[in-house]
Amino acid sequence: MAADIVIVGSLNVDMVVNVKQRPEWGETVLGHGFFTGNGGKGGNQAYAASKLGASVAMLGCVGEDIFGEQLLKGLNEVGVDTSHIEKIRGVSSGVAVISVNAEGENSIIVSPGANDHVTPEYVRKHEQVIREAKLVMMQLEIPLETVIEVANIAHTYNVPVMLDPAPARKLPDELYKKVTYLVPNESELGIVAEANISDAESAKMASKKLLKKGVDTVFAKLGGKGVIVLKETETFSVDPHTVKAVDTTAAGDSFAGALATALVSGKNLHDATEFANTVGALTVTKLGAQASMPTLEETQSFRR
Repeated sequence: MAADIVIVGSLNVDMVVNVKQRPEWGETVLGHGFFTGNGGKGGNQAYAASKLGASVAMLGCVGEDIFGEQLLKGLNEVGVDTSHIEKIRGVSSGVAVISVNAEGENSIIVSPGANDHVTPEYVRKHEQVIREAKLVMMQLEIPLETVIEVANIAHTYNVPVMLDPAPARKLPDELYKKVTYLVPNESELGIVAEANISDAESAKMASKKLLKKGVDTVFAKLGGKGVIVLKETETFSVDPHTVKAVDTTAAGDSFAGALATALVSGKNLHDATEFANTVGALTVTKLGAQASMPTLEETQSFRR
């Protein structure tokens, strides 16, 4: 059975500690509430979409270690097809060290490990999986040449591409022409569009620059200012939800996973964005990455 959504991306184990403030160089600070959870932007988006009921396959790599087993087990529990994920001998699985403050803001250090082995060669071995998808999702925690290769394959077979440009970096123009949906947050939008984002109007101007480069639709996630969606034929905004933020980790990933789920199910852009916005808001109300992501029932109940 072909998966509707194929996600090519990173798989990390998150090691999270709550702190009052981040340490400076040479400084030690006390934290509390340490826990580990499954993460990585690719894994998070796969988990979110599958938990919401989508048919999802994951392409990625883990190490032959206890973290790799933990990552595969977590995705399998929500029904993600992990049969294409490769275990790399002699390399650790990806890890992310995350500190979270009292306001729920986070800072993250990522060691890619096996994620660096998600190469163009690996992707070409799984071309058929991409070819049969309704949507392919990627992020930038795997090598850029792999992202470009996946976009090329998807473009060849007319498969829409959703790109979450995080961690943000300047991207080649050839890639934008093959991106259907771009889902940056405010800071990422500023980096990829090489613009200063200060308000909704500057976000719209930056998004228009990306449309001119070939992107079909830009979803600018502006946190407390909501989401602004632009394409050549329409522009609209979706207001933010007022919730108590406990941990913002993976809110963007859950938004992307939910957006993909809604789009492949046939929802229009506005309804899909409303749905994704709700899922992202619910995610920040709990601790952790995948552990904080809502089910379809929880999302529908919140929206009533």
